[in-house]
Amino acid sequence: MSKKQVCLLVLSWMVSLQMLAADNLYTVFSIGYSDVEFIQGANKGFGYKMAFGYQIDPQWYVEAGYQQLIHDSLYLTDLPSAADVTNAENLQQGDALFLAFLGKASGPVGELFYRLGVLNTDIRGQQLLAGVRECEFGQSNVLNIADFGAATMCDYNESGVAGVIGLGFDYFVGARTMVRAEIEYIKGQDNLTVTTATLGLRYNF
Repeated sequence: MSKKQVCLLVLSWMVSLQMLAADNLYTVFSIGYSDVEFIQGANKGFGYKMAFGYQIDPQWYVEAGYQQLIHDSLYLTDLPSAADVTNAENLQQGDALFLAFLGKASGPVGELFYRLGVLNTDIRGQQLLAGVRECEFGQSNVLNIADFGAATMCDYNESGVAGVIGLGFDYFVGARTMVRAEIEYIKGQDNLTVTTATLGLRYNF
């Protein structure tokens, strides 16, 4: 997701904060680990999520934010090595803007909640194939790798829509702070499947 889009999202929420009751607002920042499958490739890595939430009902929240699903270092200036080609590296960068509804059940130590939402996803990836090959997806670039020979890099950048379901718990640690643990399952276009587990901090205004 571009920095411009993230800034516009944050700015729109800052304006909205002035119009809503502060007692019903909160913000969340979480870090997590994702198992990502896209097109025909699979990958795992770390990411993060930041969001603003608003309680619209005693049992319902609405949340909007930005989520980095995975962030590998892509080959933008340096060529891959022979070992990279031999290992058939599949590198990906994926993020999304999301809007979700959270249904909650409060208890003495925290709040159990489930998540239903939609995401606007953006997945950039590179896959290395030995020899001169046709790419099943994306643009093909034939490279001459030192100590190896010819290799093909399949490069793609795809946007799409996905749905998410999740289950989590906000644990009270202070008057306005809560520790959030959550598991999410995301399913989207081009066979995008993401399972992610996150741990973060929620702050109630």
